[in-house]
Amino acid sequence: MSKRSRKFFAGWGGVLLAVICLAVLASDTSGAEAKPVRKVLMIGIDGCRPDAIEAAHTPHLDRLVKQGLYCENTDILASRETKGDTVSGPGWSNLLTGVWPDKHGVVDNSFKGSSYMEYPHFFARVKEARPELKTASFSSWPPIAEKILSHSDETINAKAQHAQDYLVADDELSTAAAKCIRAGKSDVVVCYFGQVDETGHGNGFHPTVKKYVESIERVDGYIGRLLAAIDERQKTSQEAWLILVCTDHGGSGTNHGGGREKPEIRHVFIIASGTEVKAGKTSEPTYQVDIVATALDYLGIVPQASWKLDGQSVLDLKRSE
Repeated sequence: MSKRSRKFFAGWGGVLLAVICLAVLASDTSGAEAKPVRKVLMIGIDGCRPDAIEAAHTPHLDRLVKQGLYCENTDILASRETKGDTVSGPGWSNLLTGVWPDKHGVVDNSFKGSSYMEYPHFFARVKEARPELKTASFSSWPPIAEKILSHSDETINAKAQHAQDYLVADDELSTAAAKCIRAGKSDVVVCYFGQVDETGHGNGFHPTVKKYVESIERVDGYIGRLLAAIDERQKTSQEAWLILVCTDHGGSGTNHGGGREKPEIRHVFIIASGTEVKAGKTSEPTYQVDIVATALDYLGIVPQASWKLDGQSVLDLKRSE
């Protein structure tokens, strides 16, 4: 073979080797499944007793419990001594900031002494760690949007004031939140429903109170809209949603204030459900502040020490099948 021929074949040999390498790399890439994008929906049901959920017909909440982790021993008060009445101001501050009243400063519904600049809504923590994530808040109790909320890319505040207002607002909020989810516009969504608490104040917080149970059943229907939107997203897009369900307090009679010593007021629940959550039930102690820690854990966000969060993720708790 001539010197020129050897150079020719050597050159084409290099090209052929490069083509084979590219083909192998392409094959490896196409064979690997892309990891689904993790997203979070937090559903808040104000004033919802867990025993009333058991008494109600709630196919959508039942589905979330069956497919997820049900924490049946959740406390709305800290294990350390802190101030704070068993009302919505401290409750939703606990749930949305991930710290107790001795840090966020809210001890009643006046919101006097709040420290949301230092201990903000958890959307701020999400944005600090992953600024590309989009957040959305849908609520009908005005203080959530007007006092607690920050760093939301989309906000709908229905501003309900009376019992009938909450019926309309919850319906509209669920439709708006489902539309937001279906459009793929947000990564972290909070949707608050207020009518269960209002019904409890008007008729009684108890599983034997028909109107109270019916309000939970209506909210379950709204939750069904949200789940239908998530189901669509997970079928058509590479997404894996964590659905968290929580409440700020239970109730006794037609009230819930001053309930630090009343189990039916302070002992509630957390549901953490999704395709990537191991199903089961746990009676281990959990707390309101665990909601934020759980959401951040699922999103792969490691809390900074400077955030001084009080909660722990519930996703790794021991559970019974």
